[in-house]
Amino acid sequence: MTQQDGSRTFDIIIIGGGIMGSSIAYHLANDGFPGRIAVFEKDPTYEFSSTTLSAGGVRQQFSTEVNIRISKYSIDFYEKFDEIMAVDGEKAHSEFRQRGYLFLANEKNWPLIKSHYHFQKSMGAAVELLSIEEALRIVPNLNPEGLVGASFGRKDGYLDPYGTLQGFIKKARSMGVHYVHDEVTGVLKEGFRVTGVTARKGDKYTGAVVVNAAGPWAAEVGKMAEVNLPVDPVRRMIFVFQPSEIFGYDLPLVIDVSGLYFRHETGKIIMTGMSILEEPPGFNFKVDNSFFNQTMWPILADRVSVFDRLKLIKGWAGLYEVNRLDSNALLGKHPGLEGFYMAIGFSGHGFMQAPAVGKVMSELIRLGRYETIDVSPLNYERVLTGKLVIEEEVV
Repeated sequence: MTQQDGSRTFDIIIIGGGIMGSSIAYHLANDGFPGRIAVFEKDPTYEFSSTTLSAGGVRQQFSTEVNIRISKYSIDFYEKFDEIMAVDGEKAHSEFRQRGYLFLANEKNWPLIKSHYHFQKSMGAAVELLSIEEALRIVPNLNPEGLVGASFGRKDGYLDPYGTLQGFIKKARSMGVHYVHDEVTGVLKEGFRVTGVTARKGDKYTGAVVVNAAGPWAAEVGKMAEVNLPVDPVRRMIFVFQPSEIFGYDLPLVIDVSGLYFRHETGKIIMTGMSILEEPPGFNFKVDNSFFNQTMWPILADRVSVFDRLKLIKGWAGLYEVNRLDSNALLGKHPGLEGFYMAIGFSGHGFMQAPAVGKVMSELIRLGRYETIDVSPLNYERVLTGKLVIEEEVV
């Protein structure tokens, strides 16, 4: 679909129609922006979209104030998402399952998890510190060997990424947002301000505001605007399998001390994933089953005995947009290029933070300031000043 009236003149052009770009577009329209909004998406099937290839997890368990505030807002939004995104009486289908996030702890990371818990509670996050006995009541099949406790977020959980994305898109379109299925190949400028974009099919589109929400392709868009963005595409793989025994309860999303996570997918299928620390940057969508067989499966079998026998069903690879400076989002406007905004570098947190980021980006573009949440610590200026936002990782 292109513009309904054939015009190539817009007020706001958003590059990237995944969860982030679509959330920004929805919030702009919902907040009463009176102008024309276009979202450019080069992959209308979303086959290679980081959104649809993600695990769909959402959590409040962070160690910095700004990320906790963003996540609290986003979870509250997702709780009402299907109703908010209803079009002509038809609700969206996000399938939000608030089964919780369970961070397992050993002697090494227990002090940090306890420290994070007290800070999260002070911020109003719905988290609990559990003994091993309490954790086993939630996941009775856990092998407690080597564990001393856990942190549990009861409001956390996971959604269907594709259904959630389609909810944003359908609602945004119903409110007049235009989706252009073409690839942006250039950012137009006059002096130190943006004036629009060029597209693969040869058309030029004018717009005084250009928002970079291109996910793993964010640095490529930055180059078009002659802006250096420290964001790399990095492969992350997800696998789903059938365990040898069926659980009589629903799993939360469990994060092992090794960094491996697992949760229920549809039915009784289990979804699991784990980062490869040495993974080089690149647009790599190849699935490596040997990583599951040689690295992940032994960890799974050790932590849950019924996982020692399983049937691997399939795996896929998607891309994180990793901010190589501090693994946190780069938000706001570029200080040296008027009209150029960004919502990038989420490093695996984009899906869970999309509602709040869409809201604050709408405020910044319309009003010139943040009102709902002060996300200024995540502004681009820290790339220049070195004042980074560091999340203390517990695994």
